[in-house]
Amino acid sequence: MSRVDFDFSDVDAFIRQGKEQVMQKEAEIGAEAVEYNVREGSYKNRTGNLRRSNGFDVDEDGLTIKNTADYASFVESKGYLVAGAGAIYAEKRLREEIQ
Repeated sequence: MSRVDFDFSDVDAFIRQGKEQVMQKEAEIGAEAVEYNVREGSYKNRTGNLRRSNGFDVDEDGLTIKNTADYASFVESKGYLVAGAGAIYAEKRLREEIQ
């Protein structure tokens, strides 16, 4: 029986580069989603806090669209667009990029 040795050291670099590219694209789309939330927010912007509180995080687990204002979910539960619409927008854009 013969034995064949392979050097797969370049595969790790290839996978790492692919992950970095995915995270960069997630960050681009996260910024788009924040802009979408700011632009499309259907609530009266009395203090500016809700719009300023829109943000996103990208890590190994993926993209997270968020609003850090304590009352954002309350306002959204009343039918106003706060952060959820941007999350839906981001999911749609990510699906487009994957295809």
